[in-house]
Amino acid sequence: MALRFPRFSQGLAQDPTTRRIWFGIATAHDFESHDDITEERLYQNIFASHFGQLAIIFLWTSGNLFHVAWQGNLESWVKDPLHVRPIAHAIWDPHFGQPAVEAFTRGGALGPVNIAYSGVYQWWYTIGLRTNEDLYT
Repeated sequence: MALRFPRFSQGLAQDPTTRRIWFGIATAHDFESHDDITEERLYQNIFASHFGQLAIIFLWTSGNLFHVAWQGNLESWVKDPLHVRPIAHAIWDPHFGQPAVEAFTRGGALGPVNIAYSGVYQWWYTIGLRTNEDLYT
């Protein structure tokens, strides 16, 4: 039997019945009783974690901008969006064999690439980006 669960009630931790399990489930969200955290501090932690999520989103967006501007084909796609597949970035891995290189060479590219299925080309077109220089500025 686990002596540390629930750690905030040693008497209940010694209980051989399922009562201690149900008590642990019932008080799982009662942070003040077993984590020494107040409701205000909990909300501060949740609010602070949103900044981490925003940082990840901005990092993803900037990575897309950089790689498409560097290795993509936005300008070709803008001219003919129905027949040109949007390239996300080139694949630089010498460990693939020639069959893999041929399989991933698509979208009018000279080498293996990943196609952008995320909709970033459509989003950039919608907000007025038409050239690689627009992506850099």
